[in-house]
Amino acid sequence: MIKKIIATTLLLVSMQAQAFLVTDFDGNRIDTNDYVGDGRWTVVMIWALQCVPCEQQKPTVEAFHEKYKDSKAHVLGLVMDGHEYMPQIKEFVDKKPTKFPSHVVFGDVFSEQIMTETGKNFPISPGYLVYSPTGELKLALNGKININELVGYLESQFDS
Repeated sequence: MIKKIIATTLLLVSMQAQAFLVTDFDGNRIDTNDYVGDGRWTVVMIWALQCVPCEQQKPTVEAFHEKYKDSKAHVLGLVMDGHEYMPQIKEFVDKKPTKFPSHVVFGDVFSEQIMTETGKNFPISPGYLVYSPTGELKLALNGKININELVGYLESQFDS
């Protein structure tokens, strides 16, 4: 299935990562490029508060992050609800913190930023952006996927 997804998804082999306009939960601006191109694979999980598939996939994504964060790969979360929902986002994250860093996008510019980065819209969550260790965007996936197949694909890249 992931091979089919990879074959039909947007594969960008030479495009360097663009910074997304995001903040931490206290409103401090964060440069997402600080997470990309550091010699590890970077998986950006785009998630939302009311996203059932996101919550179903988070344990697998968290386990992947915990297993590889100090060596081959790491995960960055982007909450796509936007700053207008910051009180609800903070409450949610206080109750259910992620084991990977997550930041909040600016809802009014995120659609344009994701289109610039991937060439397509991300109308629903979850979404995944996968960057190579050198910071090149390799995959842009949107919607419910088989997360175990994505993890398997990534692990197969570690030896490449």
